[in-house]
Order: sequence, then C-alpha cells, then structure tokens
Amino acid sequence: MKISKDTLTKDPRTNDCYRATILSGQQKINISLNLDEISLDEMMALGNSFLEDFENKEKKATDEIVSAFHENYNENWADEENGYPVLNAEEFRQKLTITAINFYAKDLIDVIYTEDGMFGNHYLIAQSYDGENFVDTTMFG
Repeated sequence: MKISKDTLTKDPRTNDCYRATILSGQQKINISLNLDEISLDEMMALGNSFLEDFENKEKKATDEIVSAFHENYNENWADEENGYPVLNAEEFRQKLTITAINFYAKDLIDVIYTEDGMFGNHYLIAQSYDGENFVDTTMFG
C-alpha cells in the first residue's frame, strides 16, 4: 500500500483535495489527502508514513473506537429481537470495517468505520491530532 502521484486523482469538487483507493486484504479503503497549508508531497509523505505502519495505526484507531462505543452499544443500541445482541469487545471489534482514511493539515487524521448496523448505520470516526495516537471519536450520519 503506497500513495503516489500515479495513484491519486484530483477531486473535481475542490482545488486542494486528492483521492486514492487502496486495498487492505479484500477491503477497499478510500484515501483523501486534503491540502491545507501543506504541499501535496508533504501530505503524501504523511499518508505513506501512516500506511507503512498501518497495522499498528489501525489497532490504535480501532482500540479507541471500541473504548468509546462498545459499552454505549450494549447499553443503548443492542436489540436481541432485531438481531443486534449484546456483544463482548472482540465481537464488537469484528463488526467494524475501515472504509476511509482522511488526512488533513499536518497531523490530523480521521479513520472512518462502518459499524454493521449496530448504531443504525452511522459512521464511527477515530481522530488523531498528532498523526500517531487516536484520542477522540465521533459518530456521524
């Protein structure tokens, strides 16, 4: 997995966004490089640094999502009668799928997950402000 100028396409809706799609196993992940006072080369370097350590970064992001949302799911969203049973942490983790990684500014990264309907098909987002650690989460959609 590597981002290069050959794999990027310019987003026609904006002047400062480039997109690519990578494969992680069988899963397609949409990559978005949003240039904000940073060059395309610098943003590609940030993206490639993340992808070179993808397994570790993915684990950190997913750990943060599980920490933030697992208990919430079991207490407020689980519904046995409609096929959404109470889950242990590992079962919850298995239902998460990364669909996109958005790189912003110098070190801001959003890792976006689908959640297999556990939260009514919202996106769960793990956020990093230093390019390394994921310390914030949000639900979108």
